[in-house]
Amino acid sequence: MMLNLIGRRPWLMAAAASTTVLATTVLATTVLAGAVLLGPAMNAVTATSHWDAPGTFKDKVIDASDLYAFTSPDKPDTVTIVANYIPFQIPYKPYQFDTNVQYDLHIDNTGSGKAAITYRWTFRNKGFPVPSLLRREHQAAGPESLVEQSFTLTKLRPGRPDQTLIRDGYVGPSDMGILITPGYQGLRQKAVLDLPGGGKVFTGQAADPFFSDNKAVNLLRFGIPFPPIATGVPMNVDSLAIQVPKSELALGGDPTANPVVGVWTTAARKSLNGEYKQVSRLGNPNFNEVLIPFASRDRFNGMRPQDDAGSGLVVESTRDPEQARTVERQAGVKAPAPPRADLEEIYLTGLTTKRGGPLKDDLNSQLLNRDASGFTSTEQLRLNMSTPVTAKPHKYGYLKGDKQGYPNGRRLTDDVVTVNLRMLLGEPAGPGAPGLIDENNPVYLTAPITGSFPYVALPVH
Repeated sequence: MMLNLIGRRPWLMAAAASTTVLATTVLATTVLAGAVLLGPAMNAVTATSHWDAPGTFKDKVIDASDLYAFTSPDKPDTVTIVANYIPFQIPYKPYQFDTNVQYDLHIDNTGSGKAAITYRWTFRNKGFPVPSLLRREHQAAGPESLVEQSFTLTKLRPGRPDQTLIRDGYVGPSDMGILITPGYQGLRQKAVLDLPGGGKVFTGQAADPFFSDNKAVNLLRFGIPFPPIATGVPMNVDSLAIQVPKSELALGGDPTANPVVGVWTTAARKSLNGEYKQVSRLGNPNFNEVLIPFASRDRFNGMRPQDDAGSGLVVESTRDPEQARTVERQAGVKAPAPPRADLEEIYLTGLTTKRGGPLKDDLNSQLLNRDASGFTSTEQLRLNMSTPVTAKPHKYGYLKGDKQGYPNGRRLTDDVVTVNLRMLLGEPAGPGAPGLIDENNPVYLTAPITGSFPYVALPVH
């Protein structure tokens, strides 16, 4: 009844919008204030999972908040990858991708840390548009934001010419409410485009699907025990989502013989000399803000996976994570002593019996690919595309016997914060501390995901 009433009365719509903006602004301010008060010693810029380094905190248009990679449940011959950027978007306010940034999704099917395939989004402003109230189609807002955008999607492969998959593609706008962006469901559908040769792409705003247990978040980030409350992020993000046949990603085009791929996303900003410099990187969730020392997080964001093994940073920080000792002290639990071969296997090589690691399972290492060569330790989100889709997914994924769940890729309903906390404390190689977080807490999505591509929910209000 209230929604219908608001729909008929613009002043009520405006009041509702103002109330929502006020509430979300207070929430965002509270989070930020808490981060500032905690100070650098408490990892201030990691007050949430979305700000992983000082650079991304200052420049949120290059901040990759979350990365997902999973077999499409309704099209199991394809893989869906979703990279979310520009976190903490307040409802009814417009946001845009940066026209001076290259947003890339990288695929490594050999384990070398080098991208065999890169999908690159670039954006351009199409000029000052006619306000949506007249065209009843696109967003309208303050003068600084009244710019339509389109995107170009390019497929890059070493030794081959770049392939333009989409040119002048439609970017789904920020949802500004029924007065400014009426019929938003139609705008979402307009932003889902077919790719040549099969597959789909979506570019635009969505509800942030991130969720976790509040106690797990604060233990993992700060080592501070908070009440165990399931919580989501009642704000929006901008999503880059692509669904492609598994044969497109697999080494040699053969997902049966070579089923494992690694995925990471980067953003590179254009400098004054016209060159692009990588300023953001995300593979496994929480890796940078939990395992990499605070002072080195911007450095990690500028690194290529192929350089991880010789960097003196990535392997060493994974084998001996300071945060594990912090959680031990604050939560009264015990973590395994370094060197942490289990964490190295989870994050840097993938699970395999071929390297003699502590996790005796052939799950998601590129070493399982028949034709792979040049393997090295690199941080990336690894997915075994041959793992069957789980009929009843478990939010704790592999830790609860659900081999299709994180860290074998990542689904939208995987509770990665709790899983990463439990792995930091020794699971699944050892007993860990599974009772630290209440397993009965629900999957708490602010908005429910959908059953078809792009799966992410419509923006929240």
